[in-house]
Amino acid sequence: MRRALVATLLSSITLTAAAAPVTPANDAPAPTSRAVSTGVTSPRLVYTPHIAIPVEELPFSMVNSSKVVLAVHLDETGSPTEVSVVHPLCQSVDARLVEGVRQFRWSPAVLNHRAVPSELTLTVEVQR
Repeated sequence: MRRALVATLLSSITLTAAAAPVTPANDAPAPTSRAVSTGVTSPRLVYTPHIAIPVEELPFSMVNSSKVVLAVHLDETGSPTEVSVVHPLCQSVDARLVEGVRQFRWSPAVLNHRAVPSELTLTVEVQR
């Protein structure tokens, strides 16, 4: 039984060695390897100021709450560089929200252990 097991192991090692790729005779370069990204994290919100909107500026049609969707571009430090309104509520509320979000701070997104700029979509709920 042991001899059969040893013979099987030795033959499997031989088959593995025979299946290994052969280096080309013309000294062609080996295919290049691709780096795998490491250290990937998304931005995290670390500071938000209180955004107060006077009741007079809220639209009359707004009963309880409404949502405004903003597109935010963050730089390598986590500071918003561009803030634009994707789904507006009204012009005065949108302007106050854009100014408020420009004061937000995020920890930056990280790729391969380096801070990188990122884009995100932010939904802000406005309550009466």
